[in-house]
This record gives sequence, structure tokens and C-alpha cells, in this order.
Amino acid sequence: MTAADVLDIASPLTAAQFAAAVAEHERRAATLALHLRHLEASGEWAFDGSVSIAAWMREHCRMSNRAAHAWVRRGRLLDTYGAFAAAAVSGALSQSQVDALEHLHRPKYAEHLAEHQSALVEIVEQLSAADTETVCKRWRDDADAVIDEAAPPAEPERFLTASRDSEGALLLHSKQHGGAATEIEKALRNASTYEGDDDTRSHGERGADALFDIAAFYNKNHADDGTPRNLPHVSISVDESTIRAGRPVGVDGDTEEPMASSCTDTYLCDCKIHTILRDAHGAPVGFGRSRYSVPRKLFSQVAARDGGCRFPGCDRKIRHCDAHHMRYWRHGGSTDYVNLVLLCSRHHHFVHQHHLQMKLDDHSNLSVVWSDGRQRTSRPRGAPPRRSRE
Repeated sequence: MTAADVLDIASPLTAAQFAAAVAEHERRAATLALHLRHLEASGEWAFDGSVSIAAWMREHCRMSNRAAHAWVRRGRLLDTYGAFAAAAVSGALSQSQVDALEHLHRPKYAEHLAEHQSALVEIVEQLSAADTETVCKRWRDDADAVIDEAAPPAEPERFLTASRDSEGALLLHSKQHGGAATEIEKALRNASTYEGDDDTRSHGERGADALFDIAAFYNKNHADDGTPRNLPHVSISVDESTIRAGRPVGVDGDTEEPMASSCTDTYLCDCKIHTILRDAHGAPVGFGRSRYSVPRKLFSQVAARDGGCRFPGCDRKIRHCDAHHMRYWRHGGSTDYVNLVLLCSRHHHFVHQHHLQMKLDDHSNLSVVWSDGRQRTSRPRGAPPRRSRE
């Protein structure tokens, strides 16, 4: 079925009709948001075992987590401020304007906003969405100036939300001020790398990779004195049968999200392994002692040779690295000195994702070969330089 089959092309909407249809859609959406708030307050949504109204919407309305929470926030805002609700339902305020006003819905401003909500609607109802955002910012600044000066200074607005899109990718949205903004910027600059002429990543991609490095480093080191052997930093459940079949299927123990085979392979290279015995119904009945896939002493030996990440062009230090089995651990690759090299978290995942072939020569130079035949090499930088013989 094509778009022509769905639409009555014989009578397409004019520009004015389309604008009117959008306005009507947004009026209905405002009314629906208020109904959602009433449903949330009634508790009816919990009868099927849902843990929250957003979870119920994900299940019964086929919404993403992000969309469900947006609906919940809008319903709560309109239910709290009657002037906003009346203006949204009548069409005096667009949905984008309501979204701008939502940023004022904070405990700090609740009393002040309730008093001035009608006046605020009168100011913004004829404005564009962008101008409404500007007015809301000025209103917030003015409110800060008149709120009880004797009260302790309020912390600046800050937030970080994380949600998964339809493809399973993690979406982050954050606002930070002051020291937090400074520390985060500094951490991103410190973690950002440039790998020379062969580095084709955009600025945004390098920033995303830097955030990956920061998270991986914290997860490895947060519970001890900074050594990189506090493992595991991610809990993964893997059925041994999938390892034997050649495609290990892992599930994140914290989020219950499935993990790609290449990602599971990466973690299996260098981790602590617990054997869990389960009954016929999948319930755990025994929990074995942990063992390292790469013992500490062996890791230190490899680190003394490699000096950091061995991916060509990468200068990440030992503390950012895992031990990688050049012949995969699940393929029977031995956990010994000649089959291990250090890779930083990003390049470790990259190597498994792209199935790169790696091999050390007799002088510990590493060859990295892509599937299309491209090859790059790196030299060990951990051993001290030898004095040349005269």
C-alpha cells in the first residue's frame, strides 16, 4: 500500500487546512494528556501488573519509553496549572509552547508559577515557540530574584535522562551547570583521542567514544584504588550452549537488554566468570566461585610488554585497557602471553565487531588485518628502550 492509497489525493489539504488540522490535533492531544493524568491518579493502569503508568503505555499504547514519559509529564503539568490546561485545550497554546512551559514545572517555582500562570499565558499565547522559550527563561530568572532571599540558594536545574530507541541505541539528554559542567567537559577533553590521519571520526563521534571510555574506566575502577582489574564492571548472563554454537548471546544483568554477539565476545575476553547452576525451570540453585579469564599476574606481564592499547594509532594507557584474546576465548584461544594484547574499551569492542585478525611477530609487533585486506601494525611501547651496541 502506498501513500496514494492511504490519502485522498483528489482533495489534498491546503496549507491553511494543514495548519488547522495540526492545531486540532494538538488540542485533542492536550485533552488526552489530561485524561492520562486522571488515569494515572486512578491507579487503574496497575491492574495488569504494570509498575508505572509509563510502563503501561509502553505495553498497551506501543510507545517508546521516551514518548511515554513525555505524555506523563505533559499530563501532570496541565493537571497542576489550570490556566495552561485551558489554553492548551482551546488551542491558545501550541504543544511546543506547552513543552517550553514545562521547564518551569519545578518545586522551586511551584507557588510562584501557580500565582502567575494566567498572566504568563497572556504574554506568550501570541508568540512563536522560540520566543516562548525566551520568555520562560526570563520568567525563571525573575522568579529566582524574588523568591525568598533568606532561603538557602537553590541548586541549579540539572538533569540527565537515558532511554533506548527502537534500535536499542542509548539516547542521552542532559543539562549541567557550574562545577558539574566543568568536570564533564574536562573529562571529555581528557578522554578524547585523535589517532592521526587514519582517524576519520567526526567531532561528535570522538565525543561519544570519549564518553564510552569514561564510563568503562569508572566501572572498572570505582571500587578499588585505581587498578584496572576490578572485574566484572558489567554483569552479563550467557548460556554456555550459545558459546559452543559460536554466537554467544548475552543479556545485561542490570537492564535485561540483549547484547550483540560481538559485544558479549568482548567482555568474555577479560572478565570474572561465575558458574550458576539452574534447575529445569531456570531458577538458580548454585553459585560457583569466581575465576579470572585473564589472571592478574598474566595481565601485568602483558601490560609490561604492551604499555597500553595496541590498536595502531591509539595512545590509551594501561588503566583504560582489557586483555584481548587474539584467537577468541570461545574458540579455544589460550589465555597466555602470546595470545593476549591490550586494547582500550573502544578498540576492544571495535575489533570484535569487525572481526579483525591480529597476530604478534617474534618482536611483539602487532599486525591488524581487516576483512578487505587492509593491514596496519603497532609496536610495543611498554619495554624500556635498549641501549644500542657500539
